[in-house]
Amino acid sequence: MKRIADYLTLIIILTLTVTMQSCTDDDVEQAYDMNGIWQGSIYGNYYADRYHDNASWDTEIQFVQEGDFSRGGWGTEVDYNTRTNRIVRSSFDWEVRNGRIYIDYDDGYHIVIRDYELYQSGRIRRFKGIFEDWETREDIASFNLIKVSNWTDWDYRVKCHQPIASADSIR
Repeated sequence: MKRIADYLTLIIILTLTVTMQSCTDDDVEQAYDMNGIWQGSIYGNYYADRYHDNASWDTEIQFVQEGDFSRGGWGTEVDYNTRTNRIVRSSFDWEVRNGRIYIDYDDGYHIVIRDYELYQSGRIRRFKGIFEDWETREDIASFNLIKVSNWTDWDYRVKCHQPIASADSIR
């Protein structure tokens, strides 16, 4: 009887280890797929909630993974108001946990991305999902972004605060 109990305990431990490991691997894989610069639209109350302006905005979000096996990293968001030409830049830290993306902006704003998909449509990589309030878990907006670049030298210049060369300075 003791031997059966030992086997059952071993099976339970192995099952829990494999289950926990697969969640972590999925989160790391999702984080890796998010690396890059994404552009598109956010629909709903995100801009009204964040900037108290529900005009037409375009958004560019850059996710940079901390390392190859990390579940998160840092990033930059640039929101452009197409009516007033107002530009808002924000830095943030992010992490994928249990299939949700937690974004913590430097200005104290927080969101969770859920029910998202990262998928290929022809030659275009897409990222769509739902923004929800970090504390209340209420839906704020949906989004649909396309990947315009994998992170490159641009990320290094931003992180190190080096200016991006203008067209006139490149000869």
